[in-house]
Amino acid sequence: MATFFLIIYNVLLAVLLIPASFFVLIFSGKYRKEVFYKISERFSKWDYKPKQNSKKTVWIHCSSLGEVRAVEPVLEQLKSDYNIALTAITKTGREYAEKIQKSDFTALLPLDFYPLMSKAFKIIKPDMLILVETELWASMLYAAKKHNIEVLTVNGRMSAKSFKVYNALRFFWKYFVSSINMILARSRDDADRFVALSGGKTNVFVSGNIKYDRDFNVKSSRGDFGFTQDNKVFTAGSIRGGEDEIIAEAYLKVKNEISDIYFFAAPRHLSKLSAVKKTLESKKIEYSLFSKIKTGKKPEKTFILVDVFGKLMSIYSVSDICFVGGSIVNKGGQNPIEPAACAKPVLFGKNMDNFKTEAETLLKYGGGINVAGADDIADKTVELFSNRELMAAAGANALKAVNSQKGAVNLTVNKIKEYL
Repeated sequence: MATFFLIIYNVLLAVLLIPASFFVLIFSGKYRKEVFYKISERFSKWDYKPKQNSKKTVWIHCSSLGEVRAVEPVLEQLKSDYNIALTAITKTGREYAEKIQKSDFTALLPLDFYPLMSKAFKIIKPDMLILVETELWASMLYAAKKHNIEVLTVNGRMSAKSFKVYNALRFFWKYFVSSINMILARSRDDADRFVALSGGKTNVFVSGNIKYDRDFNVKSSRGDFGFTQDNKVFTAGSIRGGEDEIIAEAYLKVKNEISDIYFFAAPRHLSKLSAVKKTLESKKIEYSLFSKIKTGKKPEKTFILVDVFGKLMSIYSVSDICFVGGSIVNKGGQNPIEPAACAKPVLFGKNMDNFKTEAETLLKYGGGINVAGADDIADKTVELFSNRELMAAAGANALKAVNSQKGAVNLTVNKIKEYL
């Protein structure tokens, strides 16, 4: 039955992918660079040279930049004992993986057609395939089973929203998810969903979230941004469509109470910059572009639009209060661990399904604060700035929440080594 479903899956994928590619090529300049970046790698045309040693080979696959960053400490512990091949789906994920140089080979994941995936396994000849978070690809899992490769999922994540989709297609996915030998899930909720999806045929354990074990030391100071310790700095990170208006309104409300506050706003996707600019201009908010600010110079305007990639962690580290986006609009939220690891109070909305455990932990420790909209963000921000002791305590509690969850990397690495 798995073979039958795989054939249907491959045919449907081809039917959908071919017209979609032509559409992107002709009409969508926004996604063209992403889709056609190193396009040959999408067809398993890899310049892979196997290491001439006796070490076993591990293929680790991540979706995007966030997953590559999350798995860094695991790579650090594995790289001396194993040959590591690392793949990612996105351009930014692949570029970052290549930059950190913690794998022996880096490439984009091939398109999920069985012939391409089978070819990839023949090229790498891995002893184990490690999938990070929610990377479920039918052809990849089928090819791994055909090539007798052990498959592990680490930092397994299955949000309630994702589970509804996968569960509706459980008649299909159970044949492929059950090919995974072991799943190390972030939380009990994630574990229960994976158990249901695999029909109880996969070993599932709760390991905790490896994102807590990242090295969060940021070599940035307020002086780098032209700020002193007396300056008041708020950052809204990874904001999604619809939240730009909320953040703009919050800025105007806070500005009435705290005239010298600096507000950073970082869209989750840089492709949305033009839309955010329009929102700011419609509200008559003057802003500085982050890319135009010289190191050590204070921004000319008190609203700073972050128009570059990879600087958010540094901005979090010099902020007083942080908000994580995707949480007021229904996008499942963004990662609250990064600002919390910088000992900052973290504001977020109710829609944190993708980071439910992290949000609950921050709320439990008193380092996280729920907000519902612009008024709420403004009120909480003014309240914290009016009571520096309260703000410092909330930041310290956020860091305690992060430290309380550390240890998942060692457990994950030990389980990997047991299997190998």
